[in-house]
Amino acid sequence: MRAVDVVVIGAGQAGLATSYYLTQRQIDHVVLDRAGVGAAWRDSRWDSFALNGPNWSFDLPGYKYDGPDQDAFMLRDELVAEFEKYAHLIEAPVEAPVEVVRVSKAMAATTFHLDTTTGAIEAKAVVAATGPYQRRNRPANTLAPSIVQLNSDEFKNASQLPPGGVLVIGSGQSGNQIAEDLLENGRETYFATGTCTWIPRRLRGHDNVYWRGRLGMWDDTVDTLGHALRLACPPIQTGVGGGRDQNMAITQQRGAILTGRYLAGDGHTVHFADDLQQNAIASDTSAFALRASVDKFVDDNRLDATEAPEEPPIRPVGDLGPAPTQLDLKARNINSVIWATGFRLDFERWIDLPLNTRDGYPEQSWGVSQHPGLYFMGLQLMHTRKSGVIFGVGEDAAHVVSKVALHLGADQG
Repeated sequence: MRAVDVVVIGAGQAGLATSYYLTQRQIDHVVLDRAGVGAAWRDSRWDSFALNGPNWSFDLPGYKYDGPDQDAFMLRDELVAEFEKYAHLIEAPVEAPVEVVRVSKAMAATTFHLDTTTGAIEAKAVVAATGPYQRRNRPANTLAPSIVQLNSDEFKNASQLPPGGVLVIGSGQSGNQIAEDLLENGRETYFATGTCTWIPRRLRGHDNVYWRGRLGMWDDTVDTLGHALRLACPPIQTGVGGGRDQNMAITQQRGAILTGRYLAGDGHTVHFADDLQQNAIASDTSAFALRASVDKFVDDNRLDATEAPEEPPIRPVGDLGPAPTQLDLKARNINSVIWATGFRLDFERWIDLPLNTRDGYPEQSWGVSQHPGLYFMGLQLMHTRKSGVIFGVGEDAAHVVSKVALHLGADQG
């Protein structure tokens, strides 16, 4: 059986940042991924996807984006190329394709046993850096077999769908962006909404990522924000087209037919709640709150940050009009459904240890589990609000690796 001091599972931003700090401490390790560096970004995003933060926010330990347009938004393939460049720069010991099927540990054992698709591994420590999007969350339905159903991570572009209309269910970041993609490709698009909030792309001449940093929001900890926020939708925004505002009203203005929340689907009939207007009002809460916070911060600190002419004022969405509570898919020639209804954590499927999960979220403190030698990385709100974003994983990785070093007796201060 192969023996390695540390196995990092996942070669996305969290796994690579962890590898960087393990290498800095000269700790023997390997990074296993079932599809390669940045695979989730490459394989689970649609063709028109753009990074939701400006290029300058691509900031990993030992590497920062140094391209020509700091304020642009990298497209999917550019983003994957950056991850590959980073992995090469830090000489991350990535092995792929390798899937970890099971992680276990005998009661009296001091090491972990990993069953993988390329053989068994014995490790003194394991870092699960598989990210927050592990198991598709598709609501139950009995729609007709003739209806093409795809999850958001399966959608690439409109050409893979049959002719006719498309129903997008779920109005978070993915749902909004996919609906926009379909509209821009001339597809009649129906959009089932929820209460995911949105925030303005730019305020007072800066991107919202900048302002959230100035306001200290990225450093808010789970202790102050609460566990429930771990399960909430990230705020709706987009980097497509150089970055612009995106919300229900804008998607409707671009031609989508909006409905309330999805309730059930059977045969060719889909039912929705009569709550479109309530959803839109709830979605506005973060936009108004962020705007108010930025305005107050600017005034309190007497900053020279006037509103730019291209920044539209944030107005109440007003009446979005009547929304259907039932759709006859056949009558409306809707032949495809895209489920943008999120994902759930799935650690208990392959980590054979008590994790004391809550809503699928493993018990841990800043990445350290209750099992000595088992750690987590890259989870949404794992420690702070920025734990799940690219520029936030470095701080978490440094902390986790310091604990790994202590566990191995390899702490060098």
